Amino acid sequence: MRLAEIRWGSREYAAEVDLRYRLLRQPLGLWFSPRELEAEEGERHFGAFEGRRLVGCVVARPLGQEAVQLRQMAVEEDRRGRGFGRRLLAFAEAELAESGFAQAVLHARETAVAFYQKAGYSVEGDPFEEVTIPHRLMRKPLTRR
Repeated sequence: MRLAEIRWGSREYAAEVDLRYRLLRQPLGLWFSPRELEAEEGERHFGAFEGRRLVGCVVARPLGQEAVQLRQMAVEEDRRGRGFGRRLLAFAEAELAESGFAQAVLHARETAVAFYQKAGYSVEGDPFEEVTIPHRLMRKPLTRR
């Protein structure tokens, strides 16, 4: 597996959008608007690759100088439970910490809370609904290597 940052607008970015659409949006009847995709130019994108195939991704949206929101994490179903997500998340966190971010926040789907807790995230507040499904706010301090 190769872990790398994905450049917005690249071929790898197109594969990332497709992966996120298939796994996260399409099952909910949602799509990406052109405006949403244009706004992603100012975000950071990270991917896990097997050869040239993108098998996992996560997007990081800066929330200011010190905090970043991780969102739209997706791993191909046939790669789940094999460490791809864990390694991708750790890679993105390390890259973001090296860039000066001190804290990561995310809105985890209820079904993914245990995954993020194992990675050191803590739950804050009550469950809430986002894109028609239950989510939890989670947070983790980031430290430089």
